[in-house]
Amino acid sequence: MELWPRIAEALITPPGIVVLLLFLTFLAYLRRQWLGAAMLVLSTIVLVALSLPLTAQQLLNGLQNFSKPPELVPLAEKGPKASLYAPKNSLNDLPEAIVVLGHGRYADAPEYDLEDTVNAQGLERLRYAAYLQRKTGLPILVSGGAPGGEDTAEAELMQAVLAADFHANVKWVERESRTTLENARNSQMLFQTAKVRHVYLITHAWHMRRAARAFESVGIKVTPAPTGFYTLNHAARKLDAYLPSAQGMYFTSIALRERLAFIGYGLKENEMPASDKPSAEAATPPVSAPAAASSPAPKKK
Repeated sequence: MELWPRIAEALITPPGIVVLLLFLTFLAYLRRQWLGAAMLVLSTIVLVALSLPLTAQQLLNGLQNFSKPPELVPLAEKGPKASLYAPKNSLNDLPEAIVVLGHGRYADAPEYDLEDTVNAQGLERLRYAAYLQRKTGLPILVSGGAPGGEDTAEAELMQAVLAADFHANVKWVERESRTTLENARNSQMLFQTAKVRHVYLITHAWHMRRAARAFESVGIKVTPAPTGFYTLNHAARKLDAYLPSAQGMYFTSIALRERLAFIGYGLKENEMPASDKPSAEAATPPVSAPAAASSPAPKKK
């Protein structure tokens, strides 16, 4: 992401929006004390509202309701296919691969000899990808570049974790993407040779709507496979939901960023999940797809 869009995003999402309001409050106070006092009250209300777990839940529900995890059923009652599963609503058009999107890296992890690895949220996605591969027997594509200029692409870290910790095989490694749209475009290029047109897409539930639309835009049919749903525990459904917290602000920020990004992609709010629509024809990429490759273990920084 370029510098100015990143600054603009930081200023209109928490906690940047609160900092901006406080700065405006200071300027207002220098001109009119009563105006400064009113702005201070407004800033406090905004800060509290954005920090409530209940606010985060309400904002995220609109995103997470886009899709549910696929309902898997056996492909056959007997024979070799009896151990394999497929989505109940797509038995006539089965997914051909599993795509898992990266979330971020845990840099210089002390417990792993100061090497980079995937972060906690990325690990949630990989765990579900390994589970889905055991259920379906389908090959996995991992997608994620090095937007911070790191030596090792996130996709390589994902491949290493899937192999070492989950004993899952990765067939395609997409190392170049920096955004969700690039995840989709670069994955489509890798899939061209294998003629893959329909995939399970794994990402967090709050990110699925934007990710599914991005993959649809390049001609890949998506069966959403969301994970990492944001839910409130028993205590949070009562008193804690109305108490400001850092976690509440974190998830509120995620929800607002997702909605802004969705608008930035020019996508429509009222579209149904991709798996409920007919498969689109594959888009023709601008260059030929690279061959599927395996990635070496992550390099030491």
